[in-house]
Amino acid sequence: MTLKGQYSNEHLNQLGGNVLQRSAALADQYRHGLVNLRDSGWDPDVVISHSGWGCGLHTREIWPDCHHVAYLEWWFDPQSEFLNYDPENKELNLSQRQASSLWLRNQALSLELISADAIVAPTSWQANQLPKLLRERCFIIHDGVDLERFRPPNEYSPKAEKVLTYGTRGMEPMRGFPQFIRSLPALLQKDSNVRIEIAGEDQANYGGRLPKNFSSWGQWAKNLLAQAGMGHRIHWLNYLGPEDYVAWLQQSDCHVYLTHPFVASWSLLEALACQTPLVASDVEPVRELCIGVKSTVVFADHRNTESLSKAMQKCLEEGKKPRAINDEALRCYSKSHSLSLWGDVAGLQLTTNH
Repeated sequence: MTLKGQYSNEHLNQLGGNVLQRSAALADQYRHGLVNLRDSGWDPDVVISHSGWGCGLHTREIWPDCHHVAYLEWWFDPQSEFLNYDPENKELNLSQRQASSLWLRNQALSLELISADAIVAPTSWQANQLPKLLRERCFIIHDGVDLERFRPPNEYSPKAEKVLTYGTRGMEPMRGFPQFIRSLPALLQKDSNVRIEIAGEDQANYGGRLPKNFSSWGQWAKNLLAQAGMGHRIHWLNYLGPEDYVAWLQQSDCHVYLTHPFVASWSLLEALACQTPLVASDVEPVRELCIGVKSTVVFADHRNTESLSKAMQKCLEEGKKPRAINDEALRCYSKSHSLSLWGDVAGLQLTTNH
């Protein structure tokens, strides 16, 4: 769908620093797109919008009789652990001083959620960020994982080196990347038979501050590890294609998933589905997904790099062994189960071959 509003991409980029103005501009763009669809004859029975970006703000205005479902990614609650978990971490650039401006980001989101017939959040953690009035209308439906693709390997071949993996969309403070890098020298000094593989792009998707004197966290990491004499033991894989990514998780002896208390990544459940030994942040959004599946996970307080290093060492020492997976709980996060629940909320039968 082409959005032909009054704002060019250049203008939207200029508004990037003013979140409220940018949200209003995006909502206006989407409104023009919806009006174009309506005027060309579209009269949908169901509209599903990803709330928070303006795309569904005008749904009820344009199609007052449709069944509108708003997908909730995040509500900014000043009392949430999101703001209060690690107040001394300047790299995240999150504190109570930011609470007011972040709270205002809920303005357009609240109008969209109030006007929707139903709200869907992927996890209880995300739903619990909502005010009580909205929480009562929120259904918990995870986005779903393809359990036919993400599964344990048919067989495991022992390797000369133990492989510890860390995967991320972007190398940034929100996903504990600086703490992970700082924890590696101690681990590598104690174990000369560990190979570190890092997959992901050298970018920040969730804000925060850049490291001093460096243009990215990836550059900072390579410099720190080189100075520690460990650079040759780190292998940077960049972006992995779908099949390579699955095989990478399956062959890992210890996969590290770290996050500030925020939205948990799909990669956490994908690693669980592959029965990969895990070191994971001991925060509520991670515990919610891991504990239900009952996989063997070593939880760590990633704010303490010494504790994180010891957790990775423990995971590697335990080695590959049969995981205590709760198959029934894992199936609750399957793509097919999620589609069934979405169909109930939307009043449709949903299927996909992809």
